[in-house]
Amino acid sequence: MQFSQMIFVAGFLPLFLLLYFGKKELAWKNAVFFLASCFFLLFQGLLAVAFLCFFTLFVFFMGKALGKATEEKKKKIFFLSLAGIILPLAFFKYSAALPFLPKMVKGWMPFGISFYSFRFIAYLYDCYQGKEAEQDIFSFSLFAFAFPVLSQGPILRYSEMREEIKNRAFSYEAFSHGLFRFTFGLWKKLALADALGSLSVEVLSLDSLKNASMLQSSSPSFSFLAVFLSGISYMLQIFLDFSAYTDMAIGIGEICGFTLPENFQAPYSARSIRDFWRRWHISLSMFFRDYVYIPLGGNRVPFPLQVRNLLLIWVLTGIWHGSTANFILWGLYFFVFILLELCCKKLWKRMKKSEEGNFSFVLRCLQHVYTLVVLYFSWILFRFSDFQSLKNILWLHTLPKSLALVDGKTLLIVKSNIFLLLVAILFSGNLLSSLEEEWQKLLFRGKSRLARKKRASLGFYGMEDAEEDSPEAGTDFPEAEKDYPESVVDTPEVTAIDAGEAALKGVPEATAEELFFGASSDRKDLFPEEKYPMLKLSLDGEGDSCPEEISGETEVQKEEAISFAEEVEAEAKAEEEVESEVKAEAKIESEELLREEKMEAELSQENQEDLLRHEKILRRIQRRTKLNIFFLDHAEQLYFWGKLLAAIAFLILSFALMAGQSYMPFLYNQF
Repeated sequence: MQFSQMIFVAGFLPLFLLLYFGKKELAWKNAVFFLASCFFLLFQGLLAVAFLCFFTLFVFFMGKALGKATEEKKKKIFFLSLAGIILPLAFFKYSAALPFLPKMVKGWMPFGISFYSFRFIAYLYDCYQGKEAEQDIFSFSLFAFAFPVLSQGPILRYSEMREEIKNRAFSYEAFSHGLFRFTFGLWKKLALADALGSLSVEVLSLDSLKNASMLQSSSPSFSFLAVFLSGISYMLQIFLDFSAYTDMAIGIGEICGFTLPENFQAPYSARSIRDFWRRWHISLSMFFRDYVYIPLGGNRVPFPLQVRNLLLIWVLTGIWHGSTANFILWGLYFFVFILLELCCKKLWKRMKKSEEGNFSFVLRCLQHVYTLVVLYFSWILFRFSDFQSLKNILWLHTLPKSLALVDGKTLLIVKSNIFLLLVAILFSGNLLSSLEEEWQKLLFRGKSRLARKKRASLGFYGMEDAEEDSPEAGTDFPEAEKDYPESVVDTPEVTAIDAGEAALKGVPEATAEELFFGASSDRKDLFPEEKYPMLKLSLDGEGDSCPEEISGETEVQKEEAISFAEEVEAEAKAEEEVESEVKAEAKIESEELLREEKMEAELSQENQEDLLRHEKILRRIQRRTKLNIFFLDHAEQLYFWGKLLAAIAFLILSFALMAGQSYMPFLYNQF
C-alpha cells in the first residue's frame, strides 16, 4: 500500500483519522497511531512486520545497554549493535549480486529497511555519545513503526520525535496546513511526476538504447530533441516524485501533531553541487555529515584526509541508493565535482564578492547553468543500470551525424505537453512557498501571525497602548490633569476688574485733603471738638480765625495747633505718597493680572486645540486599529479556509487522476 493509491487515500487514511481523533487522550492517539502503522506494514507482508519487530527490540535493548555500560564496554556494545544493523541491510540490499542464493531470496528486501536502519544507527550512536536511552518500549516502537516515514523518509532521529510522542496538542493551524500539504503532494505525484515519467518513456524508448548497432548503422527513429526531452522529464520526475512523498509524509505528521523535518528546499535552484546537496534529501546528507564525516574529522583534518573522508561519504551514498555499479559511479561523479569546488573555493568566494558589480546577474546565471548541466548528466548515471544503455545515451549526447536535431513526432509531443513541462519546472523551484508568502502578504497586509500575536501580548488589541504605538500622537501633550494650568482645570475665570478690586483692597479711603477739607463723618473721631476747637472752626468754615475771638486761648496753644497741623499735613503728604505708590503698584499688578489672564486664555485655547487634535488622532488610530484587527482576524480565517478549499480541490483532482490512469510506484521505493 502506497500513499498515492486509492485504498490509502479513500480507505486507510479517513478511517485512521476518524479513530485517531475519536478521543482526546494522548494514550489513545498513540495507540491508534501504532496500530495503524502495524496495519500499514501488514500490506507489505508478515515478514516485513516480523523483521521490523526484531530490529526494534534489538535496537531498544542495545540502547539501554549502552546507557548502563561503562566506558570500556560501550565501544564493544556499539560496534556489535552496528554490525547487527548493517549486515542484514547489506545482505538484503545486495543479495541479487550473490549467485549462490536461491531465486526466492534474491531481490527480496524488507519494506523500508534502508530508511529505518539509518534511523536505528543514529539512535545507537546518540546513546553511545551519552544521550539518554529510551526506557519505554512502546514509545520507541511508536518511533520505529511510524508509517509516514517508514518507506521513504525523511530519516528521522528519535530526539526529534521523543517529546512529541509524550506530549503534543491538537492545533487547527497544523491540521489545516498538514491536510493541504498531503493533498498537494498527492496531486504533485499523480498529475506531475507520473505524467513526466510516462512522457520520458514515450519520447525515447529505453529498449531501443540497448541496440548499439542499430543506433550507429542507420538513422534512429528519434532525434536529439527526444533524447534531451527524455532526460529533462526524468530529471523533473525524480524530484517531484520524491518530494511529493515527503510532502505527504510531513502532512500526515502535522495532522497527527508531529513535526517532521523538511527534506527538500528547492534543490534545482542551487548554484553549486555543494549547495545542491544542502537542499536535496537533506536528512540523508545530515546523517552522513553527523555520523560519518564529522566523526572521521570532517574539515578539521589535513586536506588529504579530508579528501579521504569525502570519498568515503560519496561511495557510501552511491551504495546506499542501489546495488548496481552505476550507483557507485553516480556517487563518485558527485565526489569529483565537490572536490573541484572545494579546490576552487577561493575563486568561488571572489565570484560571490563580485556579484555586487555589473556582472552579478551573469555570474548567477552561469552558476545555475553549471549546476543544472552537472545534475542533468548525474541523473543519466542514476537512471541506467545497464552499461550498454548508459554508453549509448551518453554517445547520443555527443550529437553524432546520424542523429537529427528535431523530428516531427517529438515536436508534436512537446506541443501537447508544454503546459505540463512549464508547471513541472515552476513547482521544481520555490513557487509554492513564494505563492504562500505573497498570499500571506495580501491577506495579512504584510503582517505575519507572529507579529500579530506579539502586538496582542502588548495590549494592542485592547487599545491600551494606542497612543504610544502611534507616531502621530504628540509627546508634549499633558497626560494628567495636574499638568494643565489651574485656569483650565476646575478654576473659575478671573476678570481684570475683579483683579483690580482685589489689588486695591487695604488702600486708605480718605486722603489728607479729605481729612482737612471735608472729612467724612467716620473720620471726625480723629479730631474731637473738645480738644481742637480751632480746628473745628476752620474745618466747618464758621467764625473768625483771629486769636482775639478765641476766648481763653494762649500763644502756646496756637503754636501747638500750628505744629500739629503741620505734622498732620506732613503725615497726609506721606500717606498721599504711600497711596500713590500703592495705586501704582496696584495698577502694575492689575496689568500683570490682565496679561496673565490673557496668556492663560491663549494657553487654554491652545490646549483646547491640542486636545481636540489629540482626540482626532486617537479616534483615527482607534478606527485604524479596529479595522486592522477585524481584517487580520478574518484574513486568518480566510487563509485557512482557502487552504482547506485548495486541499479539497487537490484531493478531487487526485481522485480523478487515480480513476483515470494506472498506478505508478514511487521511484525511491527501491532504496
